[in-house]
Amino acid sequence: MMNINVKYGLFKYEVKDYYSILGVPIDANPKDIRLRYLKIAYQLHPDTCQAETPEEKEKASQILSKLVNPAYENLYKDKLRKECQLILAETGRRLAAQKDDITISTEIAKTLHQEQKNRNKLYHELVAKIATDQYQDINTVITKIALISELNMVYLMLQNDTERRQNVSRSSSSVGKIESTEPIITQQPASETTPQAQPTQAQNSTETNPTQNRLERLIYNAEEAAKIGNLEQAILDMREALKVDNANPQVHGLIAYYYYKQGNQTYGKIHYGKAFSLNPNEPIVKKIKEEFLEPEKKTKGKPTKGKGKNKDGKKEAPKIFGIRLW
Repeated sequence: MMNINVKYGLFKYEVKDYYSILGVPIDANPKDIRLRYLKIAYQLHPDTCQAETPEEKEKASQILSKLVNPAYENLYKDKLRKECQLILAETGRRLAAQKDDITISTEIAKTLHQEQKNRNKLYHELVAKIATDQYQDINTVITKIALISELNMVYLMLQNDTERRQNVSRSSSSVGKIESTEPIITQQPASETTPQAQPTQAQNSTETNPTQNRLERLIYNAEEAAKIGNLEQAILDMREALKVDNANPQVHGLIAYYYYKQGNQTYGKIHYGKAFSLNPNEPIVKKIKEEFLEPEKKTKGKPTKGKGKNKDGKKEAPKIFGIRLW
């Protein structure tokens, strides 16, 4: 069986770079994603593949089913694509913070890294150049996926580094303005005859820590939605919670748990890994391990019967996502 593991670019940070598999930039729109997928699927499908040997046709079929189809499935649906974008944004921020320790392996990615003025234009041109013949030679597909993924890694890292510098600059300017002006509201002296003017402890908590209050509300709302089986709403609430605190093990653990409950192991594993790295002793992390991961290990490797066959035992006609491509 062909080794289809990619260990370069974003893949080495345990991010499934679906954009590099389809050979489209990370800001590609749904229409371009679909058109690109249809072109690749036509090149790789057993009925239309132009490979000369049975071995190459088998490789093409494996790449279509194990790489290209999952990539398209995660990018053509709005909700899954938005989740991919959140993961890429999080990865980009992490890479920007570690940019001095990032190793760039390919010359084409180094070219992008050195570009200053027209980085966005160069990035799209380089991706398009590699994608032109990405699937023509089945033996170089993995190499070209790796090349595009490394371009994506560098682009995200530099993009987030620029935004981080701009935010720091704006924050510094904002602090300077506050320090140079008089406060708009001045504190009134305490009065023994008006105790009602003193804020309560609860009011102080609300005013001084609104972020924590919002986070707690989102977690509560998600848990209530999950209790009635509305996992989709629970996930939406947890996505908002990630925007409030992206380094919270409970938040990553909860969204991982809801994804596992939905049967979406891909995103479940991503958020579980993040939660585990932040705090392996978080209760929800242990619950996921006991409820999903340990049973999965026990059943892994058991053969399935009748896969891909109808009731008569005959092989079903090839379909992708329930529709024919031609």
